[in-house]
Amino acid sequence: MNLTVMNDAEVSADQSGLSRGETCPGVSVIIPVHNDAETLARAIASALAQDFAGGVEVIVVNNGSTDGTAEVIAGYGDSIVAINETTPGVSAARNAGIRVARGEYIAFLDADDVWLPEKLARTVPLLENDPECVLAYHDAIEVDNDGRVLKTSYYPLGHDSPPTLDDLLSGIWLGLPIPTCTVLMRREVVIRIGGFDEKLPAAEDLLMFIRAREQGPFRYLPEPLARRQWEPSRAREEWYIAGGYALYDVIRSDYGKPVATSNLVALLIWLGKLAHLRGERVLAARRYLGAIRLKPTRAKSWLRLFTTFMPIPLVAHLERQRLLRLYGPSYLSVAVATSARNG
Repeated sequence: MNLTVMNDAEVSADQSGLSRGETCPGVSVIIPVHNDAETLARAIASALAQDFAGGVEVIVVNNGSTDGTAEVIAGYGDSIVAINETTPGVSAARNAGIRVARGEYIAFLDADDVWLPEKLARTVPLLENDPECVLAYHDAIEVDNDGRVLKTSYYPLGHDSPPTLDDLLSGIWLGLPIPTCTVLMRREVVIRIGGFDEKLPAAEDLLMFIRAREQGPFRYLPEPLARRQWEPSRAREEWYIAGGYALYDVIRSDYGKPVATSNLVALLIWLGKLAHLRGERVLAARRYLGAIRLKPTRAKSWLRLFTTFMPIPLVAHLERQRLLRLYGPSYLSVAVATSARNG
């Protein structure tokens, strides 16, 4: 999607939170929200509480909420920029925020995630001190819907290198995912690549990162400066798969079928594993078979299919050992924890 971005004269005070001629903020924070009234205030508060001297503009985009979201937004008055976006989907909501953003840098924060106070103070210098860098990101803590810590890092032990373009395209780079709430980008780059692709039902963030990586290098800060709320479910996983197939079409058109296939296979194997650890053998096998149909010569996909005949406690134990080798004893996995409870 090509963004039509307003200039300063076109952005009214009630859209931008700033009067004409007033100094633009250093960072515009975009928070899309759809029916997240229970967590939204926490996210907004974490953005407003940043220990950052460069100026912060918080843009909250209400994307068709029918709960108490509008009342939560109204409670912040002029301290935030509040806009409505009727086109459904997180990409449309984020793009609506991008269109009115006035900061030199743009950061993304979902309505159920939280930043630590030093997030912007630690990440903005990564862009300021490296003119070639187009995107900076950091580590995060993952929590479940009840706030329990599931893992203390998203990345393997010793991870300190941001991705190449080939890493992002492969889908198997161990630095994936890059949680959107950890990302800070140059506004000019976001505009140049057209924002988020609204045709993708999911995986829109990965495509954004691929497009950004085409523009220049990333920088990574190995500090957990956000708490990301995430918990797998069958509905969420099917949403990811729909986005994965849509992304497959885009990558195949731009980079060829082999690259697109590797990316989608990696997604199906990961989601098959999550289903398997929950005890849903049939669903896991279906996802593994989807990966095999895409790339029948990949031996690891056949091995995954074979594991659906093994006792689930054994599969969970093997997965736990793999995670311990990669991430160390402080790493927890909601999938393994869930399977252990079920077992």
